[in-house]
Amino acid sequence: MTSIKDRQSLFEVGITVMLISLVLVPAVSATLNLTLVIGHWLFLTSLALFALEGARRVHPLAGSLLFSLITAVLAVEILVQRLTGLHLNTFTLSLMFESGWQENIGLSVTAGLAPLGLIGLSFFLARARPRKPLRLPLRPALFAALLGVGLAQITYAVLYFGADTHVMETRRKLPFFTAMHPYRAEKLLQPFLGNRPLNPFALSRVKAASAPTPQGNLNITRSRNILFIIADSIRATDIQADAGVAPNIAALSEKGQLSLSHYAASNCTHFSMYSMFTGNLPTGYEAARRAAAPVGLMNWLKGAGYSLSSAEALSLDWYDLSTLLFTPATRNTAHGGTAVTRDSFVTETTIRILEEAGEKPFFHLAYYNGAHFPYGDNDPLPGLAGGTPESYRAAVRATDAEIGKLLDSVARREDDTLVIVTSDHGEAVFENGIVGHASELTDEQMIVPFGVMGEIHEPLPTSQLGIADFILAQLGAGTKSHSAPTILSNCSYAFPNGFAVIDGERRADFIFEDGFLSPVPSPNGKMPPKAFQLEAAQQLVKAINSDTPE
Repeated sequence: MTSIKDRQSLFEVGITVMLISLVLVPAVSATLNLTLVIGHWLFLTSLALFALEGARRVHPLAGSLLFSLITAVLAVEILVQRLTGLHLNTFTLSLMFESGWQENIGLSVTAGLAPLGLIGLSFFLARARPRKPLRLPLRPALFAALLGVGLAQITYAVLYFGADTHVMETRRKLPFFTAMHPYRAEKLLQPFLGNRPLNPFALSRVKAASAPTPQGNLNITRSRNILFIIADSIRATDIQADAGVAPNIAALSEKGQLSLSHYAASNCTHFSMYSMFTGNLPTGYEAARRAAAPVGLMNWLKGAGYSLSSAEALSLDWYDLSTLLFTPATRNTAHGGTAVTRDSFVTETTIRILEEAGEKPFFHLAYYNGAHFPYGDNDPLPGLAGGTPESYRAAVRATDAEIGKLLDSVARREDDTLVIVTSDHGEAVFENGIVGHASELTDEQMIVPFGVMGEIHEPLPTSQLGIADFILAQLGAGTKSHSAPTILSNCSYAFPNGFAVIDGERRADFIFEDGFLSPVPSPNGKMPPKAFQLEAAQQLVKAINSDTPE
């Protein structure tokens, strides 16, 4: 009979296996992809047990410390994936290296200390358990890890080689998974499977993205003031359902024009801001960032003699946004305080700047952040004021009230001011259990309000990719022709990791990995007809290669 001491010795092994299994649950499906999941599970589990046993043999404290670290990483991955749909990867980790990351991603110091507490608890429990009487054999664990990684890699390569349209979706759901490049997989499998069948959806990017071409001297024939109001994380679906959620934004349908079917270019701030101010796909963001030269509307209007300024509830230094887009502007940034006081700072500062404006035409950006996660000033814990659907709607109403004050002030002005009100992206508020943005190209994350007050000479743009040209058209500076389809870009820190092509009622979604596009189901789980997939893939590759919207 197994003694209590023997059973207690399985504590760390059992916890590790259980957490790894929970981490992989979202990727499980009743297809051949299940072999990929099983192989990856075998690899992660065997590697973790091999590392734990090796560390214990070096020193018992080392084994306990490694166990606590593994437990914390797996627990955080489960929490991040379940709540946001993202993984604990280079992108999410890169967020913590940006200035003001706590405010920008909505985490307090207290929430940030939670993983440290979990490490301490795991370490205590590991040390409190009686030491195991037998050692885990290292060679079988290492062999199992090699078997698992081999099974996972071969399964992925074969499915990708055979143009399986679901394998990329499984890969997106697998944490801590890296596959060999498709080129190497093809060379490996060709001797056994023959020439790879033509996969028209695996289209590589022909050239590297380039920074946008600087706009020459603008030929402005209608010198107008521009007030550009951007409220973070406000989605159109709520206003469509209930105008009372944002009555001042909704009233733009009577005071001017309002679209509640306007697509964001991306589901994160740095990509969508880049597209709004340049008119280009976010595919050129990293090239522009590396060039470190100002681009976009403010830079163009500076040459036309405009006075440029901003009022920001949080500093827009996220991923070097200020360097790229707002360098010529006089920036005013709120420092500290609650979400409400920071948004109030934007309103008061903007009103002051507009009142002090002279004869020189101005372009002013008012950036509100109150509706960003955690939708309030408390920690986002279930049942409290932060991070709930109720707190989100309350935060939207509070930000909308500030926008209303600003719009009332502008309405009293007699000069020619064009006012634009929109959001950088939408928000998932526990639809399908997901909260936040940057995870999926859903309507909740991608459709935002776009409203205008003042005389306009062009139809409202259907996407953020048309905003820059829309503004230039109001100044009589001409505009490019933007035809269908609409292209959406999923967030990453440098280059989008996914796209959607929308043409009327038709939609095709793609993952972008290793320089290749692969089709995946849309958020509703459907795949479009193959003919439209081909058409959309060709349009998308053309747009990526030209770095301009189609």
